[in-house]
Amino acid sequence: MKKTTILLSAIVVATIGAATFQSCNKLASLVQYDLPMQTASAEVVLPPSTDTVGSASGSQVVNYNIDSFIKANTANVLGISNITSAKITSCKITIENPTVANNFANFRTATGSVFSNSNATPYTISVNNGDTYATVLNLPVDSTAELKSYLTGSQFTYSAGGSLRRATTDSIRCKVEFAFKIHVQG
Repeated sequence: MKKTTILLSAIVVATIGAATFQSCNKLASLVQYDLPMQTASAEVVLPPSTDTVGSASGSQVVNYNIDSFIKANTANVLGISNITSAKITSCKITIENPTVANNFANFRTATGSVFSNSNATPYTISVNNGDTYATVLNLPVDSTAELKSYLTGSQFTYSAGGSLRRATTDSIRCKVEFAFKIHVQG
């Protein structure tokens, strides 16, 4: 009798455990998040230039573990393989060492771009720029562009630059920041 009771109890516990596990898997598939993310700030140096026909630019490589970011923001439930969509929300370029002679007024156009080790085609944003002293540019973004293929990597190359209106007399240090909204779903 005791053996039957123990066996019956074990069967009940196993059945409840299996049902709970299946329910957890079903719940995990319903879990979804929209995560705001900035991969990193990159410092890009634009060398002095007298070329007002071509363009001045610089780039910087940054490593960023998106899988860890997602796990940290989803209690380790989801990861990089759960990205279903990634959209850009902003691109900001800030001159860290502005002077009257070296600022965004020197540039007719300004560009910011990013690519990664998972998509080597640069995603570039540009703007026609006014002849006014400025140290910060918020480039207009297309918030409908799907950029998921860029965010499955871990190494990002940021670039900044543009075509000059007038020469720059010193190196210009810029901080480039791209921000994204990542949709992840179990």
